[in-house]
Amino acid sequence: MEDEYLLKIWNSNDHEADDFLVLDVNSFESEQLNKAKLKLRSLLLPKIIGIVLGLGWMSFMALLIYYCLIASPTSAGKVFFVTSLGLILLDTGFIVFLYVRDFITIVQIDNRETVTVTQQKLAELQLSIIKSVRISWLQLPFYTTWYLNSDMFVNWNISFWTVQIIVTGLTFWFAVWAFRNINYKNLEKKRVRNFMQGYGFNSVTQAMDFMKEIDDFKNVSEGNQS
Repeated sequence: MEDEYLLKIWNSNDHEADDFLVLDVNSFESEQLNKAKLKLRSLLLPKIIGIVLGLGWMSFMALLIYYCLIASPTSAGKVFFVTSLGLILLDTGFIVFLYVRDFITIVQIDNRETVTVTQQKLAELQLSIIKSVRISWLQLPFYTTWYLNSDMFVNWNISFWTVQIIVTGLTFWFAVWAFRNINYKNLEKKRVRNFMQGYGFNSVTQAMDFMKEIDDFKNVSEGNQS
């Protein structure tokens, strides 16, 4: 029956055939957009969890900094503590901001928008995920410095400081490596793509592939009409 219907459309006048192709393209667009939205919905819960945990962590650190500033005397330990937690707080705050923006972008993607607008939002979402991953690792070294105090400098312990320098040095090296290498132009590198798998990057990439298939389908349809 379907073959007979298609044959009838093919043998009909050009106007009817064009109408059929338009309906077919619209149907394909809707189907691909629904697939893309399904992929993106899987990111909503992780984003919500990230926002809630991030705000909770920021509140805890802000409370620690506040009590440290008002209750403890000025010392090297206080400087290390406040500076380390302060930088972690700022870094976490920026990541939470990106998560909120990503959440809004995902929710805003719907069937009423053009394919071009949806593709633009997906590209922005992809870049935002890359940015949040790069920035998140910058705080890593400061988790190895917040506890340093005056006694550690006065009562020198070579074993402790050997481990401290190695750990802080490695975390600093990794933070710099992540910030420099995790970017759009390095996505073709396998180690970078594997590193991004746990951040929802693949879901956005697959959603973008669904949108690209719409362009390919349109090109084929336009070629058949000409």
